Amino acid sequence: MSLEKQKAFIIHCVFGAILLIIVYAGIKYVFPLLMPFVIGLVIAMSFRNVIDLLKEKTRINRTVLCIFVLLIFYSLVTLVITLIGARFFGFISTLFNGLPALYKGTLLPALQNLTENLTERFPSIRFDLDVFINQIGQSIFSYISNISAKAVGMVTGLASQVPTLLIKVIFTIVSSFFFTIDYYKIGNFIISQFSEDRRDIIINVKDNVIGSLGKFVRAYALIISITFIELSLGFRLLGVPTPFLLGGIVALIDVMPILGTGAILLPWSIIAFSLGDTKTGLGMLILYIFITVVRQILEPKIIGQQIGLHPIVTLILMFIGAQMMGVLGLLILPVIATILVKLNKEGSIHIFRTEG
Repeated sequence: MSLEKQKAFIIHCVFGAILLIIVYAGIKYVFPLLMPFVIGLVIAMSFRNVIDLLKEKTRINRTVLCIFVLLIFYSLVTLVITLIGARFFGFISTLFNGLPALYKGTLLPALQNLTENLTERFPSIRFDLDVFINQIGQSIFSYISNISAKAVGMVTGLASQVPTLLIKVIFTIVSSFFFTIDYYKIGNFIISQFSEDRRDIIINVKDNVIGSLGKFVRAYALIISITFIELSLGFRLLGVPTPFLLGGIVALIDVMPILGTGAILLPWSIIAFSLGDTKTGLGMLILYIFITVVRQILEPKIIGQQIGLHPIVTLILMFIGAQMMGVLGLLILPVIATILVKLNKEGSIHIFRTEG
């Protein structure tokens, strides 16, 4: 390799490293700050085709259609959140507030009966057994009390975040109206800032970003659907009331890596075992293991097929993204890789060689 090629290679590496740092800093620090406007833009892009179709069919002014469509959309979102959210948080709050009383009224008498039965058979171990059972009882009560306090504190903390959340929601709604009404004006203004030879590249990147995000959403929609079916069938077999509603709620929670199905199924299993309901406790544990194994196998494969990456590459990118940027990186890094692969295949950029 000649000296000039070595210099060019080093320059390209440095440029690539700087670009990666800028992208990383933007995603991790700037992106969250602009989240209301990002969501507003996504909403505008989602309804663009619907509004264009309605305008073509009805000949109604586009601004009027934008306002009408978004009002219906936000009305439906508000209705769903009100109906599901209030019941869910009320159920969680009541459940965890009642755990200490449930322990004293059910689990503690069960432990005392167990102690009496054992001491009748083995009188010599009465003292040691009393000490052991009391220690277990205190540990369980302390654990349940801590869980209850943390759960109630979490609900209270969420309530205290309402003013901040409300401000973000207002900015999101207002920005979505502006983005939707002036979608083409804003797009044309941005495109006009670039030279003609750069516009095609910008439009190509935009189309690839939208296409990759759409495929990513479809992939996770499929994963949520599979988890929902598994949970609903499992809850139904275990005789849980409203299995499909609970299955839908837990399936949505499962998308969040910080929580997952374990945040619901494992405490449920522990409580069931504590109350002597071995069938439900064992069933929830088996259901959790089954769903976790299935998801770990299918998630990289489904996402890889949708976005055009090999499952092992998808898995590596998801892991690295989660380590670097948390949940956001888990979602964004595979999408960025997909966009780069597509642009490379189309010849817009040249990062690596493709087959054929």
